Amino acid sequence: MTETILYGCKVGDPDYMEEVLYACKGYVNKEEVMNKGNEWAKANGYDRLRLAVIDLSTPPNFIKTITK
Repeated sequence: MTETILYGCKVGDPDYMEEVLYACKGYVNKEEVMNKGNEWAKANGYDRLRLAVIDLSTPPNFIKTITK
């Protein structure tokens, strides 16, 4: 199972103030999400969009993450 998340920052905010603008479980058309996200972001004062697709079929290995 995958989850698609669209992140964005308000214009003028630092990068670490990223917010979740859209989340969907399962398959989505990434190009369509970005196009509609860009339209919405411009109208609502957001920029710096980022799309992440996360595979949730296996649990995360946090030990591996912190020991790199």
